[in-house]
Amino acid sequence: MISCDEAALICNKSQYHEASLSEKIKLKLHILFCSTCKSFSRKNKQLSSLFEKARLYVLNDAAKEDLKKKLRDNL
Repeated sequence: MISCDEAALICNKSQYHEASLSEKIKLKLHILFCSTCKSFSRKNKQLSSLFEKARLYVLNDAAKEDLKKKLRDNL
């Protein structure tokens, strides 16, 4: 059985499609017995869904540097 900390890590990896099949199976088994992690997983999925609906995105490193440069130039 995995710990709750490991379950949370796998849950987060799973949201971004980075968890392996064995990790997903371990998480599913853990969630069967741990109501806290089951709740965390459900809320994590809801949060990811809200981010997708809001169409939020993150700037890549080049865009961040470009924005920083523009801000510095305008000060």
